[in-house]
Amino acid sequence: MIAIAERYKQYTHFSFDLDGTLAHTLPQYRYEIVPSVVDKLGGKIDGQNMIDLFWFGTNRDRIVQEAFGIEPLVFWELFSQIDSSEYRAQHTYPYEESQAVLNALKACGKTVSIITGSPEWIAKMEIEKINASYDFHFSIAYSGFKDKPDPGAFLFVLDKLNIPVARTIYIGNSLEDAQFAENAGVDFVMIERGEHDSSLEWVGDKIYSLNELFEVI
Repeated sequence: MIAIAERYKQYTHFSFDLDGTLAHTLPQYRYEIVPSVVDKLGGKIDGQNMIDLFWFGTNRDRIVQEAFGIEPLVFWELFSQIDSSEYRAQHTYPYEESQAVLNALKACGKTVSIITGSPEWIAKMEIEKINASYDFHFSIAYSGFKDKPDPGAFLFVLDKLNIPVARTIYIGNSLEDAQFAENAGVDFVMIERGEHDSSLEWVGDKIYSLNELFEVI
């Protein structure tokens, strides 16, 4: 028999990042799509490490401006056209434990939400692939809220669900996610998927599988 792990029993609301936490977009997707946009706009990229930094890091507009040499508004306009849900779907898969963990949290009476920086059409595609029970999801892109790590979107979700900060934990895979939770006053646990180096810098609570939210009793 399994139950919520002791150190997480205090939380009534488990909130998740999406891409890299519940679903996996194959690396070749970003290594293809980002250079495609940059090349079309006459910019430059200094290796795959810079693509990883853009994909997983914070302050993407600064990277686009200073590293790629492109005006961010121009970059994002073309990126949104190329980064379609249909094309990304061909490179995206749920992590093997995602469905079972979300369903188990709901079975334990927990509130489950998903807060992602991805546009709604991509979020819906990934959530449909996971095919699990949850209470609410929110896509920050084009919502009127500032991107992560600004806490506005998180506070909106908490208000929508009428759940206090102290009863919420956020699970994500990047330092941006950690800052997002911290800025909202929410506890955070890093899931280390081995996809990028930034998560290695995190010295707080860390798990290597979502199954670690539970324990055998």
